[in-house]
Amino acid sequence: MRAALLTFLLLAAGVVLVPASVAGSPARARAQASLLAGSLGEAGTVSARGDGSDADALAVDQPGVRIGQATVTARAARAGGKGTARAVSNARGIDLLDGLVRVDSLRRTATATGAGVAYAGSVRGLSIGARKLGDIEAGDGFSLDGKGSVVVNRGDTALKVTLGQAQGAFPAGTTISVGVATASAADLVAPTPTPTATATATPGPKVHKARKATPQKAARRRAPKVSRRLTGRRYAFPVYGKATAADDFGAARQIGAHQGNDVFAAFGAPVVAVGDGVVEKVGTLPISGNRLWLRTKAGDEFFYAHLSAFAPAAVDGHRVGAGTVLGFTGNTGDAEPTPPHVHFEIHPGGGDAIDPHAILLAWQQQRDVPSGAWLTRYGGDTAERPGALVELRDFIAAG
Repeated sequence: MRAALLTFLLLAAGVVLVPASVAGSPARARAQASLLAGSLGEAGTVSARGDGSDADALAVDQPGVRIGQATVTARAARAGGKGTARAVSNARGIDLLDGLVRVDSLRRTATATGAGVAYAGSVRGLSIGARKLGDIEAGDGFSLDGKGSVVVNRGDTALKVTLGQAQGAFPAGTTISVGVATASAADLVAPTPTPTATATATPGPKVHKARKATPQKAARRRAPKVSRRLTGRRYAFPVYGKATAADDFGAARQIGAHQGNDVFAAFGAPVVAVGDGVVEKVGTLPISGNRLWLRTKAGDEFFYAHLSAFAPAAVDGHRVGAGTVLGFTGNTGDAEPTPPHVHFEIHPGGGDAIDPHAILLAWQQQRDVPSGAWLTRYGGDTAERPGALVELRDFIAAG
């Protein structure tokens, strides 16, 4: 009774009880390794989260893909408040597309700490058709004898083959990724101490003004040098037509803080290149779904994820102009429960992601780059957009 009376008196006096401390963010660690991903199926995927590990040994023998022996491992740990994760994919005796691409062995690793993630590995004994290219240690790309492209040692993937035109029983657009490793980690963020009790103040003009001009928000929005450089040239908004960019940079997500903005639009709306550049890392991952990167001559990189499908221009190593259609909005990957959108990130100079919201709004208002050239190619803006049609066929095939 006395405790209840005391609580009532404190509330009446405008006093709010607050815990002595607010819990900080725990350490996080996640790793995933896959032997095979892409149009011809997936095989050998292992993953670990928190404190755990997983591993597998296997071989693959199916139309278009033969792998003699392989091992995949994933480990994650959070000892001492430090998050660490490592994924490794090894393979030997790789034969793709009935001998068109052959590799003696490959290895890809992803090692993550609170400071970031590092990729390493190599491809040995690479042959494309009659060309023997040997061992490849650094990231590189090659023509698939005029039928597509082969990219090695790039990002999380050791070897990726993309068909630009049909090859036997395999249609144009076929992708095969061998040796994929991803990892992410974050260290413990210590709790922030707070007073045991604070008085509830009546907001006045001065308090309201201070809240609107908090240093964190001002610094996040301003990004003056980056903003001027990225908006001072001809750029296109990443989604053609009616779209809304959510202001959700830094929001909590399953694998950490959100590193971009979600741009929501009708299902199958065209997703376009925001600038002139080279398309990279076209493929599918469990979290990102259908994703790709665009790198400009200035070294800026843009990341697109959750696409329902890719457009013909979405081929690794392909140079595109601002406004070129790369894919279509969807909700692939871990975005399946959400409305259709494209997750979009900006990495100035290839570095860390920045809050893209102010830049997206500037691009959307300017619209100084025509991004509707695809309309002419596809014969007009019809209800049957390529992205929606591809996704519908997938549902029918699965059902």
